[in-house]
Amino acid sequence: MGKTLKTGDRILLAILAITVIICALAFGARTLGGRDGQQSQGGSGAMVVCQTKSGFYRADPLSSNAEYTVDTTADAIKSSAENGKNTIRIKNGEVDVISSNCSNQVCVNHDPISRAGEQIVCLPHGFVVEIVQDEDMASKLV
Repeated sequence: MGKTLKTGDRILLAILAITVIICALAFGARTLGGRDGQQSQGGSGAMVVCQTKSGFYRADPLSSNAEYTVDTTADAIKSSAENGKNTIRIKNGEVDVISSNCSNQVCVNHDPISRAGEQIVCLPHGFVVEIVQDEDMASKLV
């Protein structure tokens, strides 16, 4: 003799099944879309913009491979920023500060950035490197 499910058991199983489906869809969309549901900006025209206390310094496509040093010595004369050098590397759709002579090394220890809106800041040198959505956004900062 087989047992039949009661109405409450059927409702509970239906709710459980719906919850599992919703979670699977949400997890799948997040996994396909990248971190926090955002797609990587690597090939979409995103730009890496570097600025010092004196203003715009340089802009490069996130899709490029480049390495350069930003010298903030002139900024230190005009402000309370330290004399400094930050070496930036753009590679494989990521931006990283690979060396700096700043006093706290927060910028060097920061994880690489790869999405529009992300920044790495070196407060002692008064320096910011950020990723903007596209070239139009970069030109507005100049």
